[in-house]
Amino acid sequence: MEQERDWFRALLEVQADLQTAYMRNGADRSWWDAALRKVIALSDSAFGFLGRIEHESDGTPYLHSLAITDIAWNEWSRGLFDQFAADGLEFRNLESLFGVTVRGEGIVVSDDPATDPRRCGLPPGHPPLTSYLGIPFHDGSTLIGMMGLANRPGGYDAGLVDDLAPVLSIISATIARDLAERRAAQAHATAEQLESALDGVSRADRERRTVDDAVRRVLAGASLDEAREVVVAAVGDLAGEAHAGVLAEDPDAPDQVACMGGSGSGFHRDECRALQGGRLHVSLPGKRLGSCGHADPMNALTICCPIATDRAEYGLLVAGQRDTDEDGVSARASMLAPHVERLAEALAQVALREDITARALRDPLTGLPNRTALHQHVERRLARIDAAARPFGVLIVDLDDFKDVNDQLGHQVGDDVLVRVAAALLSQVRDGDLVARIGGDEFVVVVGVGDHDAMASAGQRLIDAVANIDPAEGPGLSASAGGVPLGWGDVGWDQAYQAADVLLYDAKAAGKNQVIIGGLLGLPEQP
Repeated sequence: MEQERDWFRALLEVQADLQTAYMRNGADRSWWDAALRKVIALSDSAFGFLGRIEHESDGTPYLHSLAITDIAWNEWSRGLFDQFAADGLEFRNLESLFGVTVRGEGIVVSDDPATDPRRCGLPPGHPPLTSYLGIPFHDGSTLIGMMGLANRPGGYDAGLVDDLAPVLSIISATIARDLAERRAAQAHATAEQLESALDGVSRADRERRTVDDAVRRVLAGASLDEAREVVVAAVGDLAGEAHAGVLAEDPDAPDQVACMGGSGSGFHRDECRALQGGRLHVSLPGKRLGSCGHADPMNALTICCPIATDRAEYGLLVAGQRDTDEDGVSARASMLAPHVERLAEALAQVALREDITARALRDPLTGLPNRTALHQHVERRLARIDAAARPFGVLIVDLDDFKDVNDQLGHQVGDDVLVRVAAALLSQVRDGDLVARIGGDEFVVVVGVGDHDAMASAGQRLIDAVANIDPAEGPGLSASAGGVPLGWGDVGWDQAYQAADVLLYDAKAAGKNQVIIGGLLGLPEQP
């Protein structure tokens, strides 16, 4: 158990280090080097490489390695490594072990590379490969990067990828975010080139500055709500009428567009040709053939642009202008459309950034906060607590004999059970409480009560909720729980988790299906 806690602690430290490094300097070369070094250390590998997937003009993928272990073995390879230090190295021969991953064929495990039919051989003098692991990184269904690890004592297996999943998810999310920001920068540069042709027109110059300023503010780190306000104001300056719609999250009305700003009052997505076609659409005066159904007939023109990335569609940006004579509508639409499209792209990048951040802090199976999110939540609460603040409690809830469910009924049934358990636990907590899944069948619940009896009652409600899951939907279940109340003072998450974990195993040893609550950690009041 101590070894497992040390492993999880090491994973958390690597996650925190990589997130901090990215927030400080972005995905520069030092970040790539750090990510590779840390995974090599965690996996006990001898060397490796890490890079992103680029594409030729014909769409053929290749690997642009941005981090590689310095294992130069002769003068030629030393020169190659010196070249890598400046520009990275590009690998285009896909008839190789790493090429299997670049071609989109997934994880590669090879514990005898010398005889593996997928190999392409090694340069003269290269250290021999005794084992190899290729790990792909995806953004949705798109392959965006890969890591190769080599020469781990005892070889590799797919289980190592699962063990490294928290760190690999941070690396994947960072590569995706960096790619999104580079695309936004490219879009910014492209828009500037297009607008340079209008330098002699004062109106175009003013509008360009308006859009430049809005894009900078949006990409500088604003939240999605703040970014929408900036963009709506900018489009209002450009066209007079604007609103930014978001696709409704209401399951009873999934295709409804809820509008913000301007006179937008909401409409169904089928009324918008831009959402139907997935690209910018211009509606001309009145209800002409080809106009969006939601377009104001009083507008001389209405421009709609989806707020979307390759990953997802987030909403719609609409600009409407009335003070344009009919003869000048086409020219005005041509001038205004790139501005609307660029602002929509900036909004989409912020939406993607928030989406990636949220995914990095969520358990993909249950949708609950994961170990990283839990750790951050508890540390924030501990940092705020003082003698005037109420103590709070941490409970670890662990299913009894869950291994039997997986062994006897299969992992798909086991996954379904975990989803139902998550829902059962959520049904028993109050606003402000937190339910997290931190691995396997282990859940942590942070409750806003910090005295022994109240925590015991909360813990009993939680395990009763698990026991009451309808057996018709799966196997009968029970759970055990251990918990500790936390006061103010010198208390950390590790101490709280270890104390609750010991009590959980006491509950297991005492017969399971019960709750044991310990004494207060920290001080109940200032001396």
